[in-house]
Amino acid sequence: MLNSTLNRTLNLTLFKGNVIKKTAVLTVVTSLFLVGCGSDQNYKREVEGNEDYLKSPTLKPLIIPEGVSVPAESGDFYVVKTEVKGELGKKLDIRPPILPIPTIQDAFAIYNNGSVTFNVPLSNNVWDRIPNSLNKKNIFIASRDNNSIKTNKAFMVRADENRAVEATYSMTRNLVGDTETITISITSLTRGTEDLISQPIEVQRYVVSLFNDIMDDVAPDSVRVVPRKAQDKEAEKENTEDKKTATHVSGANQE
Repeated sequence: MLNSTLNRTLNLTLFKGNVIKKTAVLTVVTSLFLVGCGSDQNYKREVEGNEDYLKSPTLKPLIIPEGVSVPAESGDFYVVKTEVKGELGKKLDIRPPILPIPTIQDAFAIYNNGSVTFNVPLSNNVWDRIPNSLNKKNIFIASRDNNSIKTNKAFMVRADENRAVEATYSMTRNLVGDTETITISITSLTRGTEDLISQPIEVQRYVVSLFNDIMDDVAPDSVRVVPRKAQDKEAEKENTEDKKTATHVSGANQE
């Protein structure tokens, strides 16, 4: 009787131990799965839906039976057969090109052929504040003088990319009257062993992103340009508040 009780107790203990171990393993596997899903940023640059359209059959020539009359051919309805080049389906990156956004009044910026050119009044002291902005982003300067800056290699992280890129930048400054023209260029761009410097969209994405980050950091709050839409909303809000105050005062006077 005692042996039977001990055996049942031992079996129950072993069973509970196995359940705990299996639960722990399942929890770890589930956690790893969720982490893997959470780090996948492909959905931010892929087209939605399935890829069934890529399996569409090719057009076949129209066979006209004898004795059947058809309208005359017209080029308006001719289907041109072209060779598709580039990525298709989920491999196609649908993100739009990123554009430079100057945040300082009386300034302008343009992107052209791998560089952002930015003109700003000298009174904003943008050039002298760029090194501090780079340092905040862990982009360290390799060489610098009054009119040029070259950076060391730095990892650039984006929320819509699974892997960071490694890039180097060069910046130059030209004084024009009471303004300074600053040009930011990217001199190397790699992701792992892949060289991206020959891919215009990637170059634009990372050089303009750095420019926008710098502008957000160096532009003084006192000279930031408020979007027209925001100004209109603020004016509308003030007018509404004024009307409420006037109505309240009028009602109080009538009482």
